Amino acid sequence: MSGALFEMSGTISNNATWDEYIYFMQSGAGMELTGLSFQLQFRRCADATSADLTMTTASGQLAIADDDGGNPTILHINVPYTTISGMCGDYVADLVSKDSSDKLTHWGHGIVTFRTSPLAF
Repeated sequence: MSGALFEMSGTISNNATWDEYIYFMQSGAGMELTGLSFQLQFRRCADATSADLTMTTASGQLAIADDDGGNPTILHINVPYTTISGMCGDYVADLVSKDSSDKLTHWGHGIVTFRTSPLAF
């Protein structure tokens, strides 16, 4: 048990741009993300007190995007391969948001694997 609202898992190619969309739903409808700042943190060791890599909405690696209805309900990950090319193996991942009142929400936690692929372009 991690305390996060959802489990995260997956495999990322570390020599390709990571371009993915996370849809936030609440009671079957898109959840409004306006006013939230996000961080996606990766740690090599579960006991580490600092992240090996942190992607944020402030840095532009994460962005809030509109759904087909024009509502800001999607978190868009768009990270160039140069940011993740040195990562290989399993990392503990955490997705966290902060609102304007400094309330932190731990959305996701789990193991994400970075693989060395593709080998060359």
